[in-house]
Amino acid sequence: MDPFTEIQTTTQKSALRTTLNILMLFIKLPVFAIMVLEIVIMNDLIFLQIQRRQFHIVLHKFLRILILVHNYISGRFLLLVLGYFKYKSLFHNSTQHFRYMNLQSYCIYCTRTSPVDVFVYITYFSPSFTHLSIQKDEVKCKIISYGRAILESFQINKCGFKDFTDGENIKDLMIQIRSQRTGPLMLFWEGGVTNGQSFLKIDDIIIKEIYSITRFAKDPLQKPLYMHTNPQGMICLQNDDRMILIGNTPIQMLITILTNSFCSLEMFFLKFQPYNFIDHLPDIYQGFVEGKIKRELSDYSWKHFNEHIIQQNE
Repeated sequence: MDPFTEIQTTTQKSALRTTLNILMLFIKLPVFAIMVLEIVIMNDLIFLQIQRRQFHIVLHKFLRILILVHNYISGRFLLLVLGYFKYKSLFHNSTQHFRYMNLQSYCIYCTRTSPVDVFVYITYFSPSFTHLSIQKDEVKCKIISYGRAILESFQINKCGFKDFTDGENIKDLMIQIRSQRTGPLMLFWEGGVTNGQSFLKIDDIIIKEIYSITRFAKDPLQKPLYMHTNPQGMICLQNDDRMILIGNTPIQMLITILTNSFCSLEMFFLKFQPYNFIDHLPDIYQGFVEGKIKRELSDYSWKHFNEHIIQQNE
């Protein structure tokens, strides 16, 4: 299946349903706006500014706990407003004996099919979102604000890789988030948005960077800091077909997420193994997509996303 094909829904809207949707829109919109604004202000203007200051590690840990609690409560309420009452466990397909607390210093490679994905990541991870740029044989990275991550998730032409050369190395950002406790680092490694039925092929340059981070984590000086594990993993959210960004303008997407109720959401997480990992990521990724998520891995990449989506929406 073409990963950029719009998923057609067959729901027919009666006059009563249309009236209810309009009513839901007027009721939910102010609540949605207030909750999103509260999350952005607290994280971008207050929490982040405090985290950047030099404090004792105990204070950083306390602040991190406060941020996690705040974002979980605010984010969970926001998801309830959007109709997400039930969801499958975050670690529905994670490795055994994996502890949630270890995610603080992780680099997590994630997918994105709708703005809901960003809200979920904020709710459960309180992460540092990033922009990625592939320049020749290098991967550059920049941390972005929650406000920007949310706004761009409504605009499909903003969801690809960026073009900059002044970014930082991913390993340097991993050191930064560990010291400031602002992680985990979230990287949208596909370089585009799909319909959730078929996933994009990961660029070889990014795969090489992931192997480089694995070797970095095995360094004798780094091993104890990462509890002798590979501090990387991938996560995928499976949304209801109605919630897919492809085929929707920002306004249409906003109306869709506000007028739908009782939406389905399934979360999959896979922690990378420290051994027998290098040179096997493509097979691991394919097994994760086809075996765990029960979806397809396409031959399309971020370059096809640029051609099919970004250039057509400029």
